[in-house]
Amino acid sequence: MERAKLQEFIQNKEQWAVLIPGYLHHEFPNGQNMIWVFQGDFGIIQKAVKVELKGKESNPNQVMFDLVGLSDPINGDGYFEITQNQDGTCQLAGNLTMKASGFLAGMMNPILEKVVPQLVEKLVQEMAVKASI
Repeated sequence: MERAKLQEFIQNKEQWAVLIPGYLHHEFPNGQNMIWVFQGDFGIIQKAVKVELKGKESNPNQVMFDLVGLSDPINGDGYFEITQNQDGTCQLAGNLTMKASGFLAGMMNPILEKVVPQLVEKLVQEMAVKASI
């Protein structure tokens, strides 16, 4: 995949915000931050989850952010980055950690630990497809 295309894509949060599974909507309170609302499926509970992605220091090959739960006490961090394979091709990788606190933490954290890596893998695949169009 072409590095310049991927760089442009990951830096434009508007393009990949809509790809999260369960996406409902997003908004930009300022240039660095984004509020992301998606339908979370937490086993027996399905609910809209609202989080703020607070942009951290990034570079053209990497977007890093902290997550702050606005609707629920869920916080975490994550990144998307472009890596180069030995054959010179580029690929997109991502990581996201989310931890619940408070009243529902005991029930939510085992679900988050199971669901979040699958969600990120699906999101990164969607992002790679969309970036290559």
